[in-house]
Formats: sequence, structure tokens, C-alpha cells
Amino acid sequence: MRYRGLTVFVVATLVTGALAGSAPAKVGGKAVKLGAIYSITGKGAEWGEHSKVATEIAVEEINKAGGIGGVPVEVLIQDTGTEVAPAISLARKLILEDKVLAILGPCFSSEFEALAPLLDRLKTMIVSQCSAKPGISALSQWAFRNTLTSDKQLAPAVEIWQKRNGVKTAAIIYDSADAVSAAEGKAVLPALLKKAGIEVKESLTYQTKDIDFSAQITKVKALNPDGIALGACYQQAANIVREARKQGLKQPFLASACVGSPEFAKLVGKDGEGSIIGSAGWPDDPKPKTAAFLKKFMERSGGKKPNYGGMRSYDNVHVMKMVIETGGVTNEAKDLDVDRDRIRLGWTKVKDFDGITGLTTINAERDGGGKATVLTVKDGQLVKVDY
Repeated sequence: MRYRGLTVFVVATLVTGALAGSAPAKVGGKAVKLGAIYSITGKGAEWGEHSKVATEIAVEEINKAGGIGGVPVEVLIQDTGTEVAPAISLARKLILEDKVLAILGPCFSSEFEALAPLLDRLKTMIVSQCSAKPGISALSQWAFRNTLTSDKQLAPAVEIWQKRNGVKTAAIIYDSADAVSAAEGKAVLPALLKKAGIEVKESLTYQTKDIDFSAQITKVKALNPDGIALGACYQQAANIVREARKQGLKQPFLASACVGSPEFAKLVGKDGEGSIIGSAGWPDDPKPKTAAFLKKFMERSGGKKPNYGGMRSYDNVHVMKMVIETGGVTNEAKDLDVDRDRIRLGWTKVKDFDGITGLTTINAERDGGGKATVLTVKDGQLVKVDY
């Protein structure tokens, strides 16, 4: 599925962070062309829409400030519909027909996991803003993620959840049809809970399109654990929390990755009070550059705050500007293959990039390093927990 008629022109402001040993930029051509594959429709619509809006903001800032090496940047945004097949076909079109230098996205791990193995042949890098299933970047040297995988998001969250609530036993409920949720439910959460000395009484599953969670919660009620851990996206997570409260359960909830949206806090309201969420960004961070971005974003989103995927999409455009300007990219047609490899190499050297989500370093696995953000639901908002 294609998001027709949308071409975004972007120019990024200068950002901190250095690429050691890089050559000065000598950027030519009429436009620096990038691609983006976002889930603007389908089950991941909010994540894709937030990424699109954030990309538009970054593009306008960059071009207003003079472009990339003096050349305007053009981002061709395509909609995957949160489906694997369109993600692959759109990426191939952007690379083979549109001749983009690199691709931003996709967000969902299922799309990223299917696309990554093809990149060794396509020889063009992609950089995801919110794919969180551990291990996917290892599928290709061209696969990058400027985000924290869910194990890194959850590790400090588990510690805080346990400490605040005295959790000794837990039940896990997870979406077996969603890549990152299934990874959390099957592997990430069991390992982290075991490490923390928390006994998992049982793991229960559901499917992405399910709307009735009464059976799972009835089972959890019988188990009577101290806490409930979720591998879910925020819509289903909110329904699970509400069903639990409806059945009289008062246990605290733990979640990460796809639950880390401000909309989760709105949906659960008082029912979700005290839930602990591991995340890779916090839109209400008071530092000036984040506050400035939040203001622009909310003006375009009808008052909605961005999820961390939107925030990291913004950062990704600015990192791309830095990499192109410092990596010797010429942006000449004859150098396309070489320029694509220069960009790939440049991303491996990103260290302490000062973005709106904090300092980011791309680690040896080509995933984003940095400190996870732990959030809690308070008065219908996501509030940061210091640790």
C-alpha cells in the first residue's frame, strides 16, 4: 500500500555528535533524496503517523536552515499499512527505482525482520525508529535501529516495578501474533523476571485482533500473582488493564515497547494508575530542544503528544544530515553505490548524538545505545520515574 502524493522536503539543524575520521562534506545535486517506510495505516497507524509528522518537522527545519551541505533534502514517505509485503516492495522501489541514499523506518519488528535479510543484496541501509525485538539488526550489516530493544527498555522497569510493589510472583500475558510482543512474552520477560527472582506462575497468549480478554484475566485471577507483565501494544494493553479492574484485580502492571505511547495513559485512566512502562523516549522531557519539538508536534497532531517512535524519527533525520555532511557523500548519480556505503559506515560511528530522546550511540550490534526511560501512569499521563 502506498501513501500517495506525499513527498516531504527536509533540512536539519546542526546537531552535536562526531564521526571520527570522517571527511568533510561536498554534497552536490539538486536534492538529497531519502526514503521512508512508515505504518501510517493498519494496526500501527499511530506509530507511523507520528513518525510522518516528526519527519516533516525535521525536514522543514533542515531546509529552512540551508539543507544538507547546502542542498535541500527530499524524503519520499510511503505507507506500509503495517504489513510485511508492502514494506518489502516499497523498500525495493525506493532503492531500485527512486534511487534514495538510505531509508528511514520501518517501525514494527515484523516488517524490519522480513526486510533486513534482503539488504545485503540491495546494499542500502535502513534505520528503524522503534523496532524493539532483540537481535534483528544482526541479520544484515545494512540494518540499523536508533532505538533501544525491548530487553533494554524493560530491564530498569522490572527493577522499579518489583521494588515499588514487592512483586515476587507474576503472570505474563502477550500477543503471540506480534513480533516484538511475542519476543517479550516468550523470552525477554521470563529472563528478566527470573533474574529478579520473580516466579512466573503462567504465560497466557492472545491474538492481535482480539478484543475480549475476560478468559485470560479470569485465569490470572485464579493464579493470584503479585503482578501482571504484558507483551502488547497499547490498545490491547489498555483493554487488558480495564478487564482486570472490572474483575476486581488490583495487581500492578508492567509493560514496554509498544505500550510506550501517551495514548495508553489516556485510555486506561485511573485503571492504569501506577503501571510501569519501559520506554525509549519521553515527550514531556523539559530540556529545551525536546520542549520545542513537542510544541511543534502538538500543533500538527491535534494536541496529541508523540510516542517515542515519532521522537526518534525526528532524531533519525538529523543524524542522517550529520552523517552525510561529515562522511564524504557527494550525492552525485555516479557515486550512488559508494555514497550508500559511506552512509552505512557513518552510522556505525554515531556516538553521543544529542537528540530529543537523549544521548544516542550506535552500538556494535547496530542498535541504539543509551539509557532507557521508565514511565508510570499518573493522572492520565505518562510521568518519568527517576532511577
